[in-house]
Amino acid sequence: MIYFDHNATTPIIPEVRDTVENAMERYWANPSSTHTLGRKAADELELARDRLAALLKVASDEIHFTSGGTEADNLALLGIINGEYTGSIVISDIEHPAVGNAAEFLEEKGVLCYRVPVDKEGILRINELHEVVNDSVQLVSVMFANNEIGTIQPMKQIGETAARYHIPLHSDAVQAFGKMPLNLTENGISLCSISSHKIYGPKGCGALYVSREVPIAPRTYGGSQERGIRTGTQNLPAILGFVKAAEIAYAKMNAEREYLFNLTEFLYSRITATITDVVRNGHPEQRIPGTLNISFPGTTSDMIVKALDKQRICVSGGAACHSGSVGSSHVLQAIGRRKQEAVAGVRFSLGRASTREEVEIVVRVLKQVVESLRAQ
Repeated sequence: MIYFDHNATTPIIPEVRDTVENAMERYWANPSSTHTLGRKAADELELARDRLAALLKVASDEIHFTSGGTEADNLALLGIINGEYTGSIVISDIEHPAVGNAAEFLEEKGVLCYRVPVDKEGILRINELHEVVNDSVQLVSVMFANNEIGTIQPMKQIGETAARYHIPLHSDAVQAFGKMPLNLTENGISLCSISSHKIYGPKGCGALYVSREVPIAPRTYGGSQERGIRTGTQNLPAILGFVKAAEIAYAKMNAEREYLFNLTEFLYSRITATITDVVRNGHPEQRIPGTLNISFPGTTSDMIVKALDKQRICVSGGAACHSGSVGSSHVLQAIGRRKQEAVAGVRFSLGRASTREEVEIVVRVLKQVVESLRAQ
């Protein structure tokens, strides 16, 4: 198989697998237990929290482990509102459903939600953000980098806008974490969601950074784990695997970023040299490395994904959580793509093991697939 769908998930790497297996053997006790085995597990948990906090350059008590990015996003939005369904929130037009659907839930309860549009390359329109931010806004939530087109947002400008009104800024950084520095404090980010399985770690684990200055309420009720913000026994093996994967990602970050940026540009150059009538989606430079979204008018993304899969090539039509859904990408619609382009967007997301040889194979098969579908 050729796997070009790393934005959906990544394979767990050997070093992380070893960490998880070791934790399952040595630290299987409940970290909340006060006996010797429980204390050993608790010590490992807090050490992992310290290590992750060090990567993010924040305080350890600002890190709260979750089951993943979706839970972290929901905890951020619903925890800030805390059942008081008044006022308003601000999000972008291209948020992941973990934020978008949480915002819809709040709207149904009476919270006003402003959706700020983006330009044709997926960059938030800062001037329009200025128009909707006011004293009634309780939270601004803008993703750091888009999962479908890879565009990176001007987080510093967004943070400065929110700070003028002392509004917390949340960022879904699930796709950006481990691929680029987040600079949370410098960018004025008060809450940040990250996930393990996007950086070669185990699934079912993530974290929410919450600044000490931001009050947030729990969305689950039980024990006092994670300082009461996220209750329930922690999945210590997954957490230790997550932190190990994060440390490896940060160590490889600069070299990997350059490699993947160049490799996706090579992929784009080969596609445009081989296939006619293609449209690139997203910013060509201000994007996370490894992500390339291309529309092939005259086809549909679903048809291309299925045809490539038959040839043992894995790509995506957009967000993995939309798998099986019918219709065009809300992200491609938001950047102004015509219907025939929005329904034909294919996301190629490359990883650290991807090669130029794989690119050549994918382009050769892709050309045959697109030409066949257009001829139908």
